Amino acid sequence: MTFGGGVLRRMAVLLVAAVGGFMPTVMAFGADDQPLPKRQLSDEELLRKRIAESLAGLRDSRTPTLQTLRGPELSDREKVVHVLNRLGFGPRPGEVDDVVKHGGWQAWVKLQLDPAKIDDATCDRVVSQRFPWAKMSIGELQKNYEGDRENIRNLRSQLPEYVLTRAVLSNRQFMELMCDFWRNHFCVDQPDTQEKSRSWTDADYENQVIRPHVFGTFRDMLIASARHPAMLEYLDNKLSRANNWNENYAREVMELHTLGADRGYGNSDVVELSKILTGWGYDDTYQFAFNADWHQPGFKYWLGMKVPAGYAGGVEALTTLANHPNTAQFIAEKLCRYLVNDNPPPELVRRVASVFRQSGGDLPKVYWAIISSREFMGRDNYRAKFKTPFQFAVSALRATGAKLDSAAQVCHTLEKMGEPIYNCPDPTGWRDQAESWMDAGVLTTRWQFAWDLARGSVDGVTVSESFFSRYKSDKPEQTEQKMIEELIGGDAGDRELAALKEVASNGDVPRMTSILLGSPSFQQR
Repeated sequence: MTFGGGVLRRMAVLLVAAVGGFMPTVMAFGADDQPLPKRQLSDEELLRKRIAESLAGLRDSRTPTLQTLRGPELSDREKVVHVLNRLGFGPRPGEVDDVVKHGGWQAWVKLQLDPAKIDDATCDRVVSQRFPWAKMSIGELQKNYEGDRENIRNLRSQLPEYVLTRAVLSNRQFMELMCDFWRNHFCVDQPDTQEKSRSWTDADYENQVIRPHVFGTFRDMLIASARHPAMLEYLDNKLSRANNWNENYAREVMELHTLGADRGYGNSDVVELSKILTGWGYDDTYQFAFNADWHQPGFKYWLGMKVPAGYAGGVEALTTLANHPNTAQFIAEKLCRYLVNDNPPPELVRRVASVFRQSGGDLPKVYWAIISSREFMGRDNYRAKFKTPFQFAVSALRATGAKLDSAAQVCHTLEKMGEPIYNCPDPTGWRDQAESWMDAGVLTTRWQFAWDLARGSVDGVTVSESFFSRYKSDKPEQTEQKMIEELIGGDAGDRELAALKEVASNGDVPRMTSILLGSPSFQQR
């Protein structure tokens, strides 16, 4: 099992090492080496100590065995927990029970695959009020932001907030999850250090390339990405012209976007594709434009085929890449890794790749091939993925039903965790495998965020008293059990339980919330 004993154990060790540097010393010695009286820990020191203790050891019950790998079959409730965490960013308070009562996981998934039928008015209203630029055309964005450095900086900071706000508030959870996937797959990044920053192209890229194509075809998204000013700038294809072509985009579109690294092409293919795509750029209004004067004339021989000159040749080449068997395999494996397991079963990947080829890259059909597979609902893939920083932060906000008046500080925290939105320095995009995020400093920031969130110390974010009161009970064990079921799906480890019981005896629901959100169990999805 991918997310079994080894990964969790490393996570516990890293967290303990991380907090070790500033854990409070509760025993001191005097001049005669006689112990001085223990001092009373502060509330924050005690919470840090208990969180560290809860992470110190791996739960024996979560160590994979033959029994857990092969069965038993997931219960109806576990299936709901699974899809809400794997096909979205986690449940809101009470959502698991609501889905169980109203058709179960199948009904929820069916609706999520047809997002137009989902009422998302609340999210849309908040987004339109806070981010009015989101409805502007790229020409309008240029008119409003070009030449105004301060406005561009504001837009650059607001784009991550826009992305995170949608992920937290939207009822179209699967759509938001897949936007996160494709945003990383077709990664663009324009850091604010550019001499002439054009952050408005990224804002338009989100709304014209990523969001409209999540439930379309892979070919259409690929071509939309290739034509957009954000990608043309990011990978320098706007500079590519006859007798002075640039190879950056040609190399990355084959290695990262379609075929995969070293899969059926050579350096000569990179050069020829660079020539094929010369002249692709944009005009003064940031609309795509093909400049025939910049295009390398004549036929090109690429991937064993003869490609005609002109714009049509570029479309033909990208269509060939979109329909290539190696692309089907590469995308299928990447999607299976994202939705099923860090090391997806080869047989599943083959089946999904076959659906990709037969459907012409129809993405909803590809998604369904994964979701409806026996592997997706297998016991060994339940809670087998490790949350990225983005997934962790969004899931914590959703789990607590937090009111999000501003996402600015949360986005700043994501920078500390190592995953700033729309600011990945590598065209690969952010990775979603556990090993990419097993860093002590990053994990420390996670439980600090959990603590700050529960005590109301995240600017722009409020966890209401009604959230805490829903768990209060005269019987601590009832409070504990309900919180475990709702926040981590009903399966806590021994050390987590021990830390929880000590705090539950005092009825301290905020502290219990911090412990659970900072625990290894909550990092799983």
